Amino acid sequence: MSYQKTTIKKAIEDIDQNKIYLPALQRKFVWSKRQIELLFDSLMRNYPFGTFLFWRLHRERAESYVFYEFLKEYDERNPYNRRKTGAFLHEEIVGVLDGQQRLSSMYIGLMGTHTEKAPYKRSSNPNAYEKMCLYLNLLSLPYYIDAEDNISTIEETNFEFRFLTEGGAKNSVTRKVTSEDGTSSKDEPMFWMKVGQVLSWKNEPEFDKIVDDYQKQCQKEAQVDAILQNKRLIKRGLDTLHRRIHRDELINYFEVAKDDLEDILKIFVRVNSGGTVLSKTDLLFSTIVATWDDGRDQIENLLKRINEKGDGFNFGNEYIMRCCLVLSDGPVLYKVNSFKSENVEKIRSEWSLIAIAIEKTVDLLVEFGFNGSVLSSQNATIIIAYYIYKGGNLNKESKEGIQKYLIHALLNGIYGSAQDQVITELRKAFREDIKTETGKTAYQGHYANFSFEEVLKIKLPQQMSLAVTEEDIERFLLYRKSPASFWVLSLLHPQLRFNEVIFHQDHIHPAAGFTEEKFREMDIPQEQWQEWWSLRDCVPNLQLMTGRQNNSKNATPFKEWFMQMDEAERTAFSKNNYLPTDIGLGFENFMEFFKQRKEKLRLELKKVLKVQTLADVQPEALIEWDVHGDEIDEQEYIPVEGFNS
Repeated sequence: MSYQKTTIKKAIEDIDQNKIYLPALQRKFVWSKRQIELLFDSLMRNYPFGTFLFWRLHRERAESYVFYEFLKEYDERNPYNRRKTGAFLHEEIVGVLDGQQRLSSMYIGLMGTHTEKAPYKRSSNPNAYEKMCLYLNLLSLPYYIDAEDNISTIEETNFEFRFLTEGGAKNSVTRKVTSEDGTSSKDEPMFWMKVGQVLSWKNEPEFDKIVDDYQKQCQKEAQVDAILQNKRLIKRGLDTLHRRIHRDELINYFEVAKDDLEDILKIFVRVNSGGTVLSKTDLLFSTIVATWDDGRDQIENLLKRINEKGDGFNFGNEYIMRCCLVLSDGPVLYKVNSFKSENVEKIRSEWSLIAIAIEKTVDLLVEFGFNGSVLSSQNATIIIAYYIYKGGNLNKESKEGIQKYLIHALLNGIYGSAQDQVITELRKAFREDIKTETGKTAYQGHYANFSFEEVLKIKLPQQMSLAVTEEDIERFLLYRKSPASFWVLSLLHPQLRFNEVIFHQDHIHPAAGFTEEKFREMDIPQEQWQEWWSLRDCVPNLQLMTGRQNNSKNATPFKEWFMQMDEAERTAFSKNNYLPTDIGLGFENFMEFFKQRKEKLRLELKKVLKVQTLADVQPEALIEWDVHGDEIDEQEYIPVEGFNS
C-alpha cells in the first residue's frame, strides 16, 4: 500500500475518461447540495478534507467483478449509479474504496449537474425539478484589504457557492441587504460565475481578460461598477480557485493493488468501521452485493417500486436485507456473519420470490391505509412477507387477520429491543420442518390462512404479547393525534377503502375552537380549560376523512357542518363514526360528547380487538411487576372503567 498525491483536475479527467469506477460494495451518492457547496468552500480555504483509498487492478481482473460508473448528473428521482457494462477501455482501472462522496461532489460541482424538486412545487408538475450547476458569487468573496495593503481572508464568512439554474444565475443580479441595526437597506450587486469554467483555463490564466469578459456579461451597471471596484479581490479568488483545481495536489490517497475481493472487502470494512463514513447497514449491504453481480440493481429497483406505492414509504436497504435473511430461512440476527456466501447464494437464487412477497406485503399496507409516516415499525411487516413467501393465502379472512396482527403489534410495541427474538419466535410458529431427499432440513409454511386467533397463541419472548386488555383499551382511547391514533381509528372503520382514497385524521370538534376566548364565551371555569385542551386531540374527538372532506370542513363548528347534510347522510355519518345519539353536537356539550363517544368506541374496540377480560387471563399471567421489581397483587389488576380525563 503506497501513499500518493494528485490534483483535482487530474482526478476529474480520470473519472470523465472512465478510468475510475465504484466497486459494487460502495453505497449510492447521498451528499446534499449544501454539503457540496461547503466542500468547495473548504477547497478555497485549503482545509484538509481527508485521504482517499483507491484499488488499482488490471482490466482482465476487473472484468470479473461488478463496478459502477460515477454519478455525473445527480437527479433525486433516480439517484442511482449506472452499472458498468461492456469491456473496460484502459489496461488498468481504479476502484474507489473510500472517498466516493467527496469525488462525486467535486465532479458534480465542476462538470455535472444537480437536479431536485423545487420547494412548494408538486412532484407531478413537469417544471418542479430544476437542473442546476454550481456557481460562485464573485461580488461576495470573503476578502478584505488590510492596513498593510495585503489581501486577507474573513474566516467567519463562507465563499458563496450556490447551485443555481442557468436562468437563475443570469437573473440574480441584486439582492436587498439590511443594515446591522435594521434601520436601512440597499441593493447589493451579485455576479454568479459557473465554477466548472475553471477546468478550461490555461495553466497561466490571463485573469485581467477573464474579469473583463465577466464585465461584458453584466446585466446592470451596478454589477459593472462592483466588478471594477473589487477587481483585485476577484482576481485573488479566481487565482485561488485555479490553483486548488489545477496545481495543488489535494487528492491524497493510498493505493491498494490486490486481486482478491475478500482481501479488498476486509480493507474496506476496516477503513469504514469507525462509523463516520458508513453505517452498519451500508457495510452489510456491501457484503451482499460484492458477491452478487446485479444485487445492488435488484435491491434498488425493488426499493424504488415499494417506496412509490400508495402515499409513499421510506423503506431502505436494512429492511430489504432483514427480509432476505428471514424469508430465506437464514439467521435472524442482523450482523455480518449472517451473510455468509452460502446465505447470499440462497438469497440470490430465491430473490424473485422474495421480491414478490415484499411487494405484496406493501400492497397490503396500502390497502390498510398505511404509509411511511404511519408505519412506526417496518420490522413488524417481515412476518407478513414470510407468510406470503411460504404460500399463505390472501383471502378476505387472511387479510383481516393480517391487519389485526399488524395493528396489535404496533399498539403493543412488541418490536422493541428484543425484535430479533420476536421475529425468531414468530417464524418458528409460521413454518414447519421437512426433510429433503438429500436428508437436509427445509421449511414449508405452517398456516394456509392467516388466523389472528392462532397468532395470538404464539408465545413471545420477555412476556410480550399481542393480546389486548381492557386497560390497554383505555390507553388507546387517550392516544393523541399520531400514527397510533390512526391505527385505532382504522380498526374502527374497516369499511373505508384505504387502498383507493387517502384519509386524514380530523378533529370532530375543530381544534381551532379550543381557545380562551371561546371558553370565556361559554362560561367554562378556568380550572377546566386544561382538561378541554388535553382531550381535544384524543381519539374520541378524532375521525377519518378524505382530504376533500377535511378541507371543506376545516374549522367549521361540528354541529354547523353536520347540519349541512341531508337526513340520510346524517344518519349514515352518525352510525359510521360512532356519534352519541342522546347528546347535543354543539361545542358547549364537548365533555359529555367526548365521554359518550369514548364509551361507544370502547365497546367497539373490545369486539374488534378480541379483548381479554380478567376472567379470560390465565392465573399466572396476572402476576405483573412494578418498576421496582415487586409483584403487584392480583386484586390491583382491575380494568379501568368509565371516563377518566
